[in-house]
Amino acid sequence: MPILPAMTTVSASVIRRFPAFASPDFRRLFFNAFFTSAARWALMLARGWLVFELTESSFAVGVVTFASMVQFIVVGPIAGAVADRLDRRQIALAGGVLLFLSSAALAALTLGGVAEVWHVVVLAAVDGIAVASSQPAIQSLVPNVVPREHLLNAVSLSGITRHGSRLIGPLFGGVLLATLGAGSVFLLSAIGLVFATAMLWRVELRLAPNADRGPVARNVLADVAAGFGHVRHDGRIAVVLLCVAFHCGFTMAFDSLLPQLATNVGGGSRTFSAIVMGVGAGAIVGTISLSMVRQQVVQGYALALTGIGSGIAMVVLGFAATPVAAVVGAVLAGGTQATYMAVSLTLIQQIVPDALRGRVMSIYMMLAAGHMAMMNFGFGWAADRIGVRPLMVVPGLLWIAVFVIAALSFTELRHVLRRGVFVPRLTRAATPEAAS
Repeated sequence: MPILPAMTTVSASVIRRFPAFASPDFRRLFFNAFFTSAARWALMLARGWLVFELTESSFAVGVVTFASMVQFIVVGPIAGAVADRLDRRQIALAGGVLLFLSSAALAALTLGGVAEVWHVVVLAAVDGIAVASSQPAIQSLVPNVVPREHLLNAVSLSGITRHGSRLIGPLFGGVLLATLGAGSVFLLSAIGLVFATAMLWRVELRLAPNADRGPVARNVLADVAAGFGHVRHDGRIAVVLLCVAFHCGFTMAFDSLLPQLATNVGGGSRTFSAIVMGVGAGAIVGTISLSMVRQQVVQGYALALTGIGSGIAMVVLGFAATPVAAVVGAVLAGGTQATYMAVSLTLIQQIVPDALRGRVMSIYMMLAAGHMAMMNFGFGWAADRIGVRPLMVVPGLLWIAVFVIAALSFTELRHVLRRGVFVPRLTRAATPEAAS
């Protein structure tokens, strides 16, 4: 039986189920995101365990996580403004190279036996700068390379790379961590980032710099203000971003708690790796299921189900008393959180003007990662004093309350939950740029 016709049939079948893959540039962005995310999750796994071993402190782990994620607040909005002016591919490439250099430096320090906590903190900050600089550009590229009708499919598949790679990265990283130590994981991450950069280099789309808006340095602050102005004037985007901020702060800021949780339930680094991989496995199931959705109304049902489910997952994880229960909670958390974030991102991408896309994406990531950074920092400090369980159960319940109140209070959100789309608008929201 000829192999080529069979491969053609398989490819056609895959594209029917996942039509975003029909775009060669989207496939390259997909694999870039996959290798980047897998490398970063492996890096975060080993980095957290290394710092916990050096200090036996959840607070120290929280500091490292904070140093990495806080850059979305500091650097993200500026990077988003630049992404709306210059070639987004070039910006993403620069961030990818910086990310590789920080991972390679951490590998060299650890394998050389000279790594200290302050080294990890500084390089985590560099890692954060690289990601915060490149992600607004990469997220803005996705709608440029797929038709609008395939956007949910594309964003869902991108969610697999971001969240599902939490399974693949820690799978290999966890084995290396348990056998050869953290330095080997950092080296693996650096190698993965080489492949990621190669995929991005092959992206053919080129976006000419927006010369009509003047020099970047002179007007970047005005551009940042225009992005926030658009969000302020468009209540649809504002309510989604408000929920994203609470969702990330209450249900997704548990990275600094996992080493202590794994120690409490037994199993040490193996349980820690299994919990992290459980989050990734759940995310794969959730985002693949979402990527096959064709009816818009199902998009709204998915947002409602995973919104409530994210809070329940944290309660399950918080009450876990055995490694198996902790992994089950992690799978539920990964599936609900990744799907909720993918639907939220799709809703925003569907309505934001392309000229403002980089800035709005940077605000989305600033609120998501920024709240995760601050809550990880606070949770790490609190966990050393009261333990990890209350810091999972209570925020999970608070998020459920916030989500229900938001659904009852905001007409735009209620319409999305019922219909899967925003209320149509005859005119676009007024912004500083729209008026110019």
